[in-house]
Amino acid sequence: MACRVRVAVGAANRRTDSSPRARPAAATAAPTQAPAPVQPTAAPQSPAAPAQKVKLTFWYALSGTQGKFVEALVDKYNKSQPNVTVEVIFQGSYADIAQKLTAAITAKTMPDIAQMGGAPTLGDSGAIVPIADLASAAERADIYDGFWDYNKFQGKIVTMPFNNSVPMLYYNKDLFVAASLDPSKPPTTWDELVKAATALTKPGQWGFNTHTDTHWYFSAMMLQNGGKILSDDGKKVVYNSPEGIEALQFWGDLVTKNKVMPSNQHANAGADFVAGKVGMLMRSSATLATIERDAKFKVGVAPLPCKKVCSEPLGGASLVIFKTTAEKQKAAWEFAKWMTSAENSVDLFLQTGYVPIRKSVSDVPALKEYYKTSPNAESVIKAVQSSSAIPVFSELGNSDEQLRKAVEKIELGAASAKDALDTAASVINKALAGP
Repeated sequence: MACRVRVAVGAANRRTDSSPRARPAAATAAPTQAPAPVQPTAAPQSPAAPAQKVKLTFWYALSGTQGKFVEALVDKYNKSQPNVTVEVIFQGSYADIAQKLTAAITAKTMPDIAQMGGAPTLGDSGAIVPIADLASAAERADIYDGFWDYNKFQGKIVTMPFNNSVPMLYYNKDLFVAASLDPSKPPTTWDELVKAATALTKPGQWGFNTHTDTHWYFSAMMLQNGGKILSDDGKKVVYNSPEGIEALQFWGDLVTKNKVMPSNQHANAGADFVAGKVGMLMRSSATLATIERDAKFKVGVAPLPCKKVCSEPLGGASLVIFKTTAEKQKAAWEFAKWMTSAENSVDLFLQTGYVPIRKSVSDVPALKEYYKTSPNAESVIKAVQSSSAIPVFSELGNSDEQLRKAVEKIELGAASAKDALDTAASVINKALAGP
């Protein structure tokens, strides 16, 4: 079973949404104390109250500023109606909570609801209530299809979207002007990306780089090129297709042919970008506030450049409702809907950088006001409309690792794009085939 593990970034322990996934194992560690809560600003409608008092247990896995927001939001929920009390318990990292949930399922001591990365992998556990059995057609229609696809297991929606992000193209508007590029027109295609990066590259300055989650950004390019990660029957990975090979070759050409991206220097990419040493950077939308705060130049943000299609593969975590009693399951669903309401979805975006999941957020006044002070936020919302889902399968964490290795090989010139992806696919398909 695979789960998505995030890497802490910065003092606030901000988590990107694409770091390697780790296979859960049994664990019994005690919950970790979360930071003191902060007060959210949204005021969503009160949830439907059950006929009798219900107490729910909610496990979550966000720390720092994000964790404070979650705790404050739950506190607000508890005060919004008289009959449901939610006990919120911080369970460490995404890897930690996945391990603890796996152990809890085995011991039949699950919480009523939990936040989990790679949550659809619990779809065959027999322990969760599929969201497809709870959500109405109207409720489903308000959330972009990409988010639902991100929460499917074997074609069925089993978990609820919650905190998600998409990869974005950040760019230095000042460097654009210095390179005679129009700062109001970031690249929208691969060819335009190469052209802009070439103009931005000079001694001591690179035109382009990505952050460390190279498997996420490469997956985006592969999907943009019409490729797939998993076969339609879910039995094997197919990223060594012609479309995947072409995408990896394009990546390699950025380093070796066009010479606009440094080889294997992704760990420093974020710091180099805010220091003005990189013209364009692919990184999570969840880092928007941090980048805007730290950069000493005018920051531009745009959806990823497209090839055959536009694709923004989602990262992030979901809400899982566990099988308990009918009354608790009903209350957990009402709580999940409240947590993901349009107002709370906007507030999550404003407070943490995780993107709104609902189409109806366009009517939320707080978002309209935010656009006035942060025009880049509107670019993030635009990117969400092209959101897509990387399929969740048992070897996803290992697959991410193999893709990162393939990217490293092509950057270092250690293998051709075909050989690098053939090797990666062979490793994963052997694991999928089993003994």
